[in-house]
Amino acid sequence: MELLSINGLCLIIGVTEKTAKNWIEEFSTHIPKTTELGMTYYHPEAIDTLKFIKTCKNKNYQTPKIREMLANNISPITMQRTIEDVQRSLEQENYKENLLTVMQTIEKTISNVADQEKSIKSLQEQYYEQNKRIKDVDKQAKEINDLKQEIKALKQKLTPAKEYEEKKESFAKLFKQQKEDNHCFNQIITKLNQGI
Repeated sequence: MELLSINGLCLIIGVTEKTAKNWIEEFSTHIPKTTELGMTYYHPEAIDTLKFIKTCKNKNYQTPKIREMLANNISPITMQRTIEDVQRSLEQENYKENLLTVMQTIEKTISNVADQEKSIKSLQEQYYEQNKRIKDVDKQAKEINDLKQEIKALKQKLTPAKEYEEKKESFAKLFKQQKEDNHCFNQIITKLNQGI
């Protein structure tokens, strides 16, 4: 008989410990368990029962309906069976010690796997975040290059306009000077004509 801890059950079923404890309490007559050395262990049948409960909960069945379905499909665990299991475990002392050692090893292994899964998930999240940042930097670099090209094009367009303005200003000064010179010239001629 291979017994499971609450942690082992949770990992197999894919629920939190709090959820599993709530379900075990709600459906206690359908969850086979044994207590050894003050620790509660669950029989392998508990896996199927909890998976069934999980499926029902996911379909939004209410507790009374799930109890009814369990009663029709799975026999309740009797007190006699539990007592017999405990007595059998106690009679097989070496087996019990070996079983506890195996269970502890399995629990540690499951815990290590869970920790590694968390580490892998964390690394994947970091990888996706880095990829996102790299894409953002690439996008910004492209936008900067596009802006540089636009500025260069605008400068090229502005250069002829600037030259035009400079020439226009130069011609305006030249015409102004010529106008002043003409005015002076006209005054000189007027004075010369008056002197004649």
